[in-house]
Amino acid sequence: MLGRAADHGYLDDDAYARALVSRRAGARGPALIAAELAAKGLSRSLVATALEGLSREEQVAAAARLAGSLSMRDPNRAAARLQRRGFSWDVIREALRVELE
Repeated sequence: MLGRAADHGYLDDDAYARALVSRRAGARGPALIAAELAAKGLSRSLVATALEGLSREEQVAAAARLAGSLSMRDPNRAAARLQRRGFSWDVIREALRVELE
């Protein structure tokens, strides 16, 4: 059964990882996506390869969109929420700067 599924391309971890990164990139940062993939049993090298397709500009744009939906009255609180979503501090700083301008 598994052999037939693999032959038909249903058990392609690489394709699954790339698709998950693509779906989650608008609302989550790379750290949270990597944790989700690791929890599903994918190897670190496969996770790193899938995340390579996520550019810094895409990360900043996603973080800025999320920051725009958060209360910008308190940038520290927004930054903490973005950090919990898996974004790095340098991406958060840039996104908040973009959102405050």
